[in-house]
Amino acid sequence: MRLINTICSVVSPQAHRFAEEKLAFHQAMIGRQIERELQIAVHDGVSEFRVGMNMGADIWVAARILRLRDHEFPDLRLYCYLPCETQANHWPEHWREQYFDILAKADEVLILQSRYSRGCMARRSTEMLQGSGRLIAVHDNVAGGGIDRTVSYAEAKGIETIVLQPLEGPPVPRVLSNYSSNRLRLSSAYAARSSTGRSAINMAR
Repeated sequence: MRLINTICSVVSPQAHRFAEEKLAFHQAMIGRQIERELQIAVHDGVSEFRVGMNMGADIWVAARILRLRDHEFPDLRLYCYLPCETQANHWPEHWREQYFDILAKADEVLILQSRYSRGCMARRSTEMLQGSGRLIAVHDNVAGGGIDRTVSYAEAKGIETIVLQPLEGPPVPRVLSNYSSNRLRLSSAYAARSSTGRSAINMAR
């Protein structure tokens, strides 16, 4: 199935949950999985990517999408969804530099609200999924956490979901035990890849 002009949303946890000295390792391992999923998405006809711009995997994804757009697929569009205007205020400088460089090059930047408030991250993810046909989620291995809730929401909406799980350690099945396997394709950067197959995609438009 070729999905012309399909929208793909990408979500991931904040990098500050993981030790700084391990981030290069995570980037190398998760980066290979992300690269594969982005290539699959483009091949399937995805033309619009929505990224929540969290510090960490979101930044890596957005940077890769820009490279694909600028060097291989000029019709790709990157939309950055910010939960608040102050999102990166307290980040380390090297992350802030990458963040603002990506925002300057994105096709559009959408800001949910001016200042942080409880729940704005979740609302940002929900907004991103409106109209999306696919979700790529880098799971943080936290049952009931923000990524977990986003995956559950996507499943309820019939959105095809690819879960890269987890950032560290072997996959923990209990985290995803409530999800319908026929709508998820699970992938771990730290274990053999498993596939539950692709189901028909219900566009949430």
